[in-house]
Amino acid sequence: MKIKFGTDGWRAIIAKDFTVENVARVTEGVVSWLKKNFESPSVVVGHDCRFAGDLFVETISKILIKNNIKVYQAKEPFVTTPMISLGTLHFKASLGIIITASHNPPSYNGYKLKGHYGGPLLPEQVKEVENLIPDKVCTDFESVNLQESSLFEIVDLEEIYYQRIT
Repeated sequence: MKIKFGTDGWRAIIAKDFTVENVARVTEGVVSWLKKNFESPSVVVGHDCRFAGDLFVETISKILIKNNIKVYQAKEPFVTTPMISLGTLHFKASLGIIITASHNPPSYNGYKLKGHYGGPLLPEQVKEVENLIPDKVCTDFESVNLQESSLFEIVDLEEIYYQRIT
């Protein structure tokens, strides 16, 4: 299945096309793009309150760590898209990833990319990522223990956001 991003991310029906395998494929494309564009990439990752968001974020974090990319993962239970944008700026990360389908029905989930400046990744950059998504998962990420990795950090984006707006 060819994964195509829309105006602000890739969205699909959970368990039909939005699966762990396809999220892993997209993340591998993201990894390739990050390695081409940043010397020491880092990513802020989080999810909204939709079904299995934590599973998808864990998959993303494991693949990033396996590829030696620093991960700032949002503290549970969930975060908003603006929190990921602010977190990307706050930690001077290369990219932000939020698992959300925004206004779409609850049966959907989505994968949004935020640039190092906090806003949506530019369309030409999204196209580059899209073109780097492999046809099948290549990374053996199941054995990655996030808690033992020095590249993994749980961050309180809600507190950072609160401090910024007050």
